[in-house]
Amino acid sequence: MSTDKYLVYPFPARGGLINLLMELEIRVGLAHLANRTLVSANKLPCWPQPDDHIYKRYRSAAVLDLFDIPIKHVSLTKLYKTGFDTLYELDWQGDCASEAYFCQDIAKFEPDVVDAFREQRQHRWSFPDNDADAWVAMKQQRTFCNYAYFFLAPEADRKKVRTIISRMQPKSPYLNLAKSIAKRFGRFNAIHVRRGDFKDWWVVKPTPQEIVKNIEQIMPSDEPLLILTDNSQEDEFFYPILRQYPNAIFLDDYLLTECQKELNDLPHQDATVVALLSLLIAVDSVNFAGSAFSTFSSYIHRRRSLRDNKAPIMFVSNPFGDAATLINCEFQPKTEGHFTWNQLALPHTAESRANAWFREWPEASR
Repeated sequence: MSTDKYLVYPFPARGGLINLLMELEIRVGLAHLANRTLVSANKLPCWPQPDDHIYKRYRSAAVLDLFDIPIKHVSLTKLYKTGFDTLYELDWQGDCASEAYFCQDIAKFEPDVVDAFREQRQHRWSFPDNDADAWVAMKQQRTFCNYAYFFLAPEADRKKVRTIISRMQPKSPYLNLAKSIAKRFGRFNAIHVRRGDFKDWWVVKPTPQEIVKNIEQIMPSDEPLLILTDNSQEDEFFYPILRQYPNAIFLDDYLLTECQKELNDLPHQDATVVALLSLLIAVDSVNFAGSAFSTFSSYIHRRRSLRDNKAPIMFVSNPFGDAATLINCEFQPKTEGHFTWNQLALPHTAESRANAWFREWPEASR
């Protein structure tokens, strides 16, 4: 019988690469604060994406194949083979971490700080006052949230969470190859233009003309521009960008044509790996502007911010029209507030809980 204590998530995480990584980050952060072994249900591949068929690609690598997890982490099967004596069902409310925030000792914070942090969220998660062998999140289907928007904690604990999550690094073969490829481009800029399901969303859809107008203020047209997108075959959409940036390169296409030998040498070579390499290369750009509402962009912003916490968090377009202001690709504050999400006062509907995943926040690296 093991003497370990466990934090157990019996439901499999689901989604694309970075959605899954965000779910795992929350679980890792909570397990680390609780000093417990993390137990998860799955090592499932990332879900297929709508445009995967364009490249005849597939997805087989799981997040745990691609990233190092810096805490003790076992499967549900391993847990039940090891055994435990006592189980406690966590009384957390809400199906998802995006509906809640974590605060172990709310009395340590002024009420106005708590209100500013939680915004419209009705549920607070905290650890129980017991020492049961297994704490089990029976009700929580998902743990999907940006960690900076989830953990309300004293500075020492915030630093502890930030440090452990920053150690969730891509495994060395992928990180090293991305660094090597980035060096080939010399000085370059990068953008992420999410198409796919974003073409049918409720927000204002970007035009290529808007993208060019925004990025040309910060990205010289005579420097290489790497374009990260889920559909480089939309010639009509991308033509205005390519006309303005004659040295532009679709990074997916480059990896699949110019780096095929290196890809073949990796432990995994599927579509998820191409996506991982793309975002790691974009981290090394001089300037990067992403797509709002994309966790893929958010992760690039996060890695850039952890390297330089003054790095701007920039976007190629403004999905809110006149309801928000974008200058030099950055959203501008509209009011004062304790946290960045208060200051921007973006026009999300309360039920969407979009601040949990809309973008990365500077608080992630400060």
